[in-house]
Amino acid sequence: MRPDNLKSFITLLEEADELVRVSTLVDPYLEISTIINRVSKGAARCRALFFEQVKGSEIPLVANLFGSLTRVGWALGTTDLKALVKQFSRDLAETGDEDAHAALAKLVAKPLWLPEPAEAHWLDQDLSAQGLTSLPVLQSWPGDGGRYITLGQVFTLHPEHGPQNCGMYRVQVINPENALIHWRPESGGAMHMQAWHARGKAMPVAIALGGPPVMTWAAGLPLPAGISEADLAGYLTGSPLGFAACQTSDLCVPATAEVVIEGTIPPGQTRLEGPFGNHTGRYAPPTEAPVINVLQIFCQKHAVYPCTVVGPPPMEDLFLAKATERLMLPMLQHDYPWVQDVHMPLEGIFHRAAVVSVESSTAGSVRDIAESLWSSILLKNARLLVLVSAGEKLDDPSHVYWRLVNAADWSKHVLLDGSKLVIDARSQPGAAEVKADPAVLHRVLQRWQDYGLN
Repeated sequence: MRPDNLKSFITLLEEADELVRVSTLVDPYLEISTIINRVSKGAARCRALFFEQVKGSEIPLVANLFGSLTRVGWALGTTDLKALVKQFSRDLAETGDEDAHAALAKLVAKPLWLPEPAEAHWLDQDLSAQGLTSLPVLQSWPGDGGRYITLGQVFTLHPEHGPQNCGMYRVQVINPENALIHWRPESGGAMHMQAWHARGKAMPVAIALGGPPVMTWAAGLPLPAGISEADLAGYLTGSPLGFAACQTSDLCVPATAEVVIEGTIPPGQTRLEGPFGNHTGRYAPPTEAPVINVLQIFCQKHAVYPCTVVGPPPMEDLFLAKATERLMLPMLQHDYPWVQDVHMPLEGIFHRAAVVSVESSTAGSVRDIAESLWSSILLKNARLLVLVSAGEKLDDPSHVYWRLVNAADWSKHVLLDGSKLVIDARSQPGAAEVKADPAVLHRVLQRWQDYGLN
């Protein structure tokens, strides 16, 4: 079971009663996002939403596709995410490389997983004359600076070397021909742009919407430089993805994409982007962002526009991130075998906080542990780390809080490093754990009915 395009994924969800269609006309300005927000927080059983009629566009819209960990697993081609994680861990170990980055690069570089040339499905219709306003792009929150493409796979390429980068960056639509892209300076796309602009050249960019759902997930991964998201997607799903060449550049995008936007980012052109309603529950303030000049837009004959709404949790992006947590854990353990497990709570927006269980006897000091974890792909941005002993219940907030507030000595077990905080809530050496006597507990359980306590 591997949905290789958006429409097959929609069919899969609909057959499993995990998608509901909305046939009434809806407005992409605030109305659709308000519906999505309520469903993400529990209404309509958190199902995916297919909006058949969107005001101002002939293209229907689908959202909340990845609104459960089960559905993210289906997007990755599995009904057993735990088994996929175990297989990934074994395959990394079998590379024989002690460094997780090198092991991953070796694993996904096998020809078996590399993308294959395929015919572009997205060349059916040319929307270039209408431009970006032909798409049902949402404005999600009242204070947003405008309408945002939120689920696009943004493809870029270094001007001289290396594989393509595929990232998920927010894109603000300014007018039919122009958009703004927000990315961090250290992101793959931003570094490619810097290389192009250092040579005085405009950088080609392509934004694909839809296609294999695994690529939507992979676009949000914090992969090491030089490792292709498409290669990893092929490995995880067990077969290579089909890619087709763009019309205006050397970039390639998923052949089964619903919509493809091609353009350039010229040097020296920026505009104020934002505000943007963020997962922190606050608006990200306006900042200068690069301008995308749109060259052309193509789409499938019966295209569907996928999107997501970013905001206070729980939202769809948290389940995408939870799958990332599970699948990046083997890489963390490959480098640091003393890490038993990681839990990144929803409220921490997954990249800001983590509870980590470690083997106390081999892990080292609090600072040693913290610096190791901060050097990893998964936890490099974690502002709060709570360390607990191996075997603790990481996803039980009450249990973790109990351990945390009973940490023996705050002066020794709390580390503040700039804006990052580490709390060592591990059991201290020599402190025996309070447990019932096993023999007596067994006898009590056998006699439970005798006590009349049922």
